[in-house]
Amino acid sequence: MGRPNLKKEVIEEAAIRLFATKGLARTVIRDIAREAGVTEGALYKHYPSKDAMAWALFQREIDRFTAPFAEVLAEQIPASQRLVKAIHYTYDYYLQFPTRFTFILLTQHGFPEEDLEAQTNPNDVIIRFVDELHGEKQGDAVLMAAMVMGAVMQPLVMHRYGRIPLLTEEVIDHVSRVVCRMLEVDDAH
Repeated sequence: MGRPNLKKEVIEEAAIRLFATKGLARTVIRDIAREAGVTEGALYKHYPSKDAMAWALFQREIDRFTAPFAEVLAEQIPASQRLVKAIHYTYDYYLQFPTRFTFILLTQHGFPEEDLEAQTNPNDVIIRFVDELHGEKQGDAVLMAAMVMGAVMQPLVMHRYGRIPLLTEEVIDHVSRVVCRMLEVDDAH
């Protein structure tokens, strides 16, 4: 009975690796089956299609990332400390799970954002945080959240493509200071 679950895990890990390296559009079922060392039929026992698999894996991985991320931003500590902790969490997650993080980054545009639950969507988590900080005073929380996400995520993208060779504590602290300034919160490391 445990064997099908193990096979499913192998299939899912192979799919995530391929989606993260080749992209969703260029990965086909045959590639996933070959990478997992199974037949295409074995893959179809678990998922009706590549798109259904990709969506299920994306939801699972985004949940794994976002739940702790949202918890950090909801802690009862000063906003600047929550923000810095959330940025450190994001960079630590990227460094610990680079393939999974890349999978999330690359495949997020392949699915309608409105299909994600608000508590699972990191964009919505940031929008709520910005709203909590500034409400109407800051203007458009969605625009501010987009700017924050860009400031946090773009160095990770640049690292992924070798443009930033090392993600040192100094880099992470610099990103944290910039984001705290953007949101006009005191930078308290």
